Amino acid sequence: MIPGSGGLPGAAAWVRDAAAGVRLPLDLPGADEARRTRRELVAQLDDYVLPRLRHPDAPLVAAFVGSTGTGRSTLVNALTRRVVSPHGVLRPTTHVPVLVCRAADRHWFAGARMLPGLRRIAPGPRGEAAEPALVLQIDERVPAGMALLDVPDPASVAAVGDDLAVRHIAAADIWVFTTTAERYADAVPWHLLRVARERDVELAVVLNRVPAGDLPEVQSYFAALLGGAGLGAAPVFPVPETDLAHGLLARDVIAPLRAWLFDRATDPTMRGAVARRTLGGALGSVPRRARVVGRAALRQHDAAGALATCVTRTYSAAVRQVAAELAGGAVFGGELAAAWARWAAAGLPTDGARRIEDAVVTSVGRLVQDVVEGAAEHTTDCWAGRPGGEALRPGGRASDGVPASGPALAGFAAAGPGPAALAAAAAEAWRTAVLDGLPEGTGDTGRALALLLVAAVTPEDRPADDAARAALGPGVPAARGSRGRAPGRATDLAGLVAPASEDLRARAETVVNTERERHTAAVAALRTDPGQALDQAVEELGRSG
Repeated sequence: MIPGSGGLPGAAAWVRDAAAGVRLPLDLPGADEARRTRRELVAQLDDYVLPRLRHPDAPLVAAFVGSTGTGRSTLVNALTRRVVSPHGVLRPTTHVPVLVCRAADRHWFAGARMLPGLRRIAPGPRGEAAEPALVLQIDERVPAGMALLDVPDPASVAAVGDDLAVRHIAAADIWVFTTTAERYADAVPWHLLRVARERDVELAVVLNRVPAGDLPEVQSYFAALLGGAGLGAAPVFPVPETDLAHGLLARDVIAPLRAWLFDRATDPTMRGAVARRTLGGALGSVPRRARVVGRAALRQHDAAGALATCVTRTYSAAVRQVAAELAGGAVFGGELAAAWARWAAAGLPTDGARRIEDAVVTSVGRLVQDVVEGAAEHTTDCWAGRPGGEALRPGGRASDGVPASGPALAGFAAAGPGPAALAAAAAEAWRTAVLDGLPEGTGDTGRALALLLVAAVTPEDRPADDAARAALGPGVPAARGSRGRAPGRATDLAGLVAPASEDLRARAETVVNTERERHTAAVAALRTDPGQALDQAVEELGRSG
């Protein structure tokens, strides 16, 4: 069974889950818009589309939205003839919507059917809400089959950072926008009006507090603005500037709005038309919004692939580099060469053998460490040159709820061995393996010389040859010119160097690959995908609709 099986509700649920699963962690151009679009899409599917599809007979919801001071709460109170939604300084919190319905309809809104992410709270004064909440008010003056939703000021809700204003409004069947003669050009309400047009929502506009003498001019100019925005068909209800009686507008002032709004609940034909229009508009907007998210997902996935390629190329080169340097005798240089010269000049005393042995191991560890640290530097530089790569650099930032991978890399090193410790441990393990392969009874000088012959001397100049043959016993041939001939048992000399050299190379490569896997895991932690599941879900939605 495909994820979207179950008709239109099943297909819409599939789109919802697919969109929610899209991750957009990299700060690419357009990523912020895509994240916002995804959040709004998922929220509307959760809060409105799926509830309306599953319960077509549920009450209509009319959302009142407008900037602070435009009178939306006053309108809700006037429609119910009592203060069900406090306004001004008396409002219990700045971010809490108020929903008013009949007692018989309360069950539709008390649970998680609508706005499931909002905790239901009782009316009354309280401190700031610790989490998003919804006040439920009961009033029998609201017609059966309708609820009034007083939505907080979009600007104040935006400060919470969770797109709550859009989410509240998108959960409604009818959008009632309130503005005033002084504020009808505010940017935020006009943005939401454009959203209403794009989604073909059942819409009404209240032009509030218009001075009586200015009403014709203001109403004409405002109607022209609505027409220019493609909203000329939306009814406009002017409310003249007037005094409130006991905090309420006079009945006759809001009578036209009340009749227009409440008729949509009491007339079955009109009610069905409203629900179908808004639901159809919401469903019709899904493919366009899903494409925005899907294209962004593909760009993110391609960018993550380029970041992964940085790791693959850099660490593949590091594997080749460490093998070449070990084979070329790069270990024998610097401090080790100086220590060998002093020891050889002193006649290879036994009490200096351990220092030479430790110097070989230290030189091996540093060589491997330098390679892997160089690869890490090249990788971060490569990331910095790719779109979104800053998120993976140490101290970088990833968005969209994804932990920053830069700090994650540092955390990995802190939690487990870093490059220096890994390289040192590999060198020590190699020392143990080489020395365990020497003939029983090999002295300290022979042990040191064996390590030198395997790792430290160059193909062109092996200064330990003669000393090694002397220290390890008769029958040890010169190793000059061949890594395959080295000190060991008199009867199995060639069997020491080649396996020990290969063992060293393999251990060094393991360190490089461990670091490769660490950086690969940082890219994999982004968990991007090309958005194919969302594309398939949208196609199924189109077939089901």
